[in-house]
Amino acid sequence: MNRPRDAKSQENMSASTPFRPVLVGRKQSTAEASHTPSTDAAANRRVLYQGADPAAVHTAVASRLGPHRLHVPGGRIKANFRVLHEGDISIHELAYGARADMYLDGNTPDYLIPIRHRGWGRVIIDAVQSALSPCVLGPGRRARLCWEPDTSVVIVRIPGEVMDRATGYGTGGNPAGVGELGPYLDGTDPGVRQWLSLARDFSAMVDSAGHLAGSQLAARHFEQVLVHGLLSCAPAHAGGPQSETGSTEPSGLRRALAYCAEHAGEPISVGAVAAAAGMSVRTLQEKFRIHLGVTPVGHLRRVRLAGAHADLLNVAEGRSRETVTDIALRWGFGHLGRFGSMYRETYGQLPSQTLRHGAAESKISRAAG
Repeated sequence: MNRPRDAKSQENMSASTPFRPVLVGRKQSTAEASHTPSTDAAANRRVLYQGADPAAVHTAVASRLGPHRLHVPGGRIKANFRVLHEGDISIHELAYGARADMYLDGNTPDYLIPIRHRGWGRVIIDAVQSALSPCVLGPGRRARLCWEPDTSVVIVRIPGEVMDRATGYGTGGNPAGVGELGPYLDGTDPGVRQWLSLARDFSAMVDSAGHLAGSQLAARHFEQVLVHGLLSCAPAHAGGPQSETGSTEPSGLRRALAYCAEHAGEPISVGAVAAAAGMSVRTLQEKFRIHLGVTPVGHLRRVRLAGAHADLLNVAEGRSRETVTDIALRWGFGHLGRFGSMYRETYGQLPSQTLRHGAAESKISRAAG
């Protein structure tokens, strides 16, 4: 199961800008250290990066979660990266405060398991898109993790050597039934639900001044339970979504997503999307809520905004001569003021600013990657 680390890839994929963490608070005196810290103070000491430098947050995240590429379409972020737990395994919370994409090439022996996310976040594995959590990202598995401005993710990292010890690799053993892990975790499976509940409870207990923060022995026990629990529930879902039963995104929902992508510029209704998917409007809304965490209307709006953003960048880089009005109307936005407001909320700037500065911001984003 352990894959050799690709040193050259790691060197190329890490940001060249030195890691400049934000220093929070000050060094405690001996008298102060004898007292239990407040929750806010403990949380502050766990901040690894907080700021607006894409290259700096890239370096900070790569140093903890492994090599990756980072792309920030708008060039501006308001990132917050902190550690909740460090031991044989680690748990981190990451938010970029902007539209951002993290690309993993699988050249690492470690496992990353997003166990909880807030906001709208997606993961794309083998061209299949699903909710950002829960899933298992590991050796040899390419993936793209997509953040929106409101997305915050809690990620468990299990080093390859820890997983090897748990599975018996390196000692001549290999427990029966242990195979490839994930990448899909079926949230309807009782074992997966129990494991996620344990992982989330553990992350809450060790965070800040939580109940396990001062008990290293108890924390190590829970770590082992989490590792072996994952091995017991994750392999059953290694094949990914294959059918309506237990799939991460059912075929009907995939038909709905394809219909939205193909007809995003047209005045389509939720009823039309439901008909294309072969389900009722109510069922469609429920599928979107469970699997995507967004309404059909909200998803369609995001598709349209992404299309408009790409067209605006084309104008900014001289590949088109269209106006903001032309682009907004083509993507189904009849009210220009509302379009501008939604666009700024998503990309951190007005459409007119993208037209003027899009090319420069694209360079900044590529440099950060």
